[in-house]
Amino acid sequence: MNIRALLANSPRLADILSPQRNSFGVLRFAMATLVLVSHSYLYSAGTSAAEPLQPWLGRSLGECAVRVFFILSGVMVAQSFDRSRGIVDFTVARALRIFPALIVCVLAVAFVVGPFVSALPASEYFRSPELYSYAAKTLMLATGSAPLPGVFETNAYATYVNSSLWTLKYEVACYLGLGILGAAGLFDQKLRWFAVAGLAVVVATVSLSLPANPDDYGFTQNLRYFIVYFYGGVLAYLLRSYLVVAGVALLPLFLIFVASVRTPFAEVGAMLFLGYGALWAGTKMWGPLRGLCNRTDASFGIYIFAGPVQQTLLWLFPSISPVVLTLAAFAIVLPMAIASWRIVEKPSLRLRPVVTNSLTMRRRSVPVSG
Repeated sequence: MNIRALLANSPRLADILSPQRNSFGVLRFAMATLVLVSHSYLYSAGTSAAEPLQPWLGRSLGECAVRVFFILSGVMVAQSFDRSRGIVDFTVARALRIFPALIVCVLAVAFVVGPFVSALPASEYFRSPELYSYAAKTLMLATGSAPLPGVFETNAYATYVNSSLWTLKYEVACYLGLGILGAAGLFDQKLRWFAVAGLAVVVATVSLSLPANPDDYGFTQNLRYFIVYFYGGVLAYLLRSYLVVAGVALLPLFLIFVASVRTPFAEVGAMLFLGYGALWAGTKMWGPLRGLCNRTDASFGIYIFAGPVQQTLLWLFPSISPVVLTLAAFAIVLPMAIASWRIVEKPSLRLRPVVTNSLTMRRRSVPVSG
């Protein structure tokens, strides 16, 4: 079979956007698990350089997984906006997807786990302004590195409570940007090719001149970095009717990825290869995992709960190996993530029409002055 025939028999992205026809849920679950695996080395040694694949990949396995997260998020959130009833409905959907579970996680860690693992007496712990600063800053997405009083001070990755949360502010920033662009006509069929061209230029150039060392990134540099991946996914959605998803394209994209390493277009090359690879993997069935992940989306729960569990295990057993830490943490976190989905996240998402209708009616009822 020649390449033209392979492409002709392969699905387009538009054909697989329904959850019943893709395995994006499986990929999100896998990426959240890879972040957990990567962080086992980070937390155990106190540096991401301890991860075995870091010298080969140039970035940690967790960072590569987060890249895929942002690409898939770009595709799925663009679809969410395109199908929403407006900017209010879209905003409510995004807020309900992130904040209910995050609130539970932050409060449980700060007020239940924290006093148990803190070096301070409980009375002193609860009087410390640092406790309430942690809750406020973390829930406001201001930081993922705020400490808790006396918590994890003797761990190798000292004082870090839940380092995964640092990416959430960039995710929300990308949502806000998409909301603004969507309200301005990004998804208008009449403007499709103008939107595609403009967004392609942004994705191709926004990461130019980033510092070579990610440790030198500030908020602006990190935002530019994540824009490449999130809006690469948005661009794929805009081209969904034309974007053929075929394994035969992976080799040339891999060569582009390799050729772009250590060049100003390194992030674009990585986005093209990882993004297309993720979409291709999403066309596979993956056995019963697709149905399981569609029914129970444990990915976000794994992502936000894993860090405190891993740090607590290291506090209890400082000499535990990264492999054992991974297995033990996953065994604890998976039931927590499933419970989070069933008890917190899924019921919260069901409130979307109620909250949207309430906010919309309130806006309509506000009298116009003048």
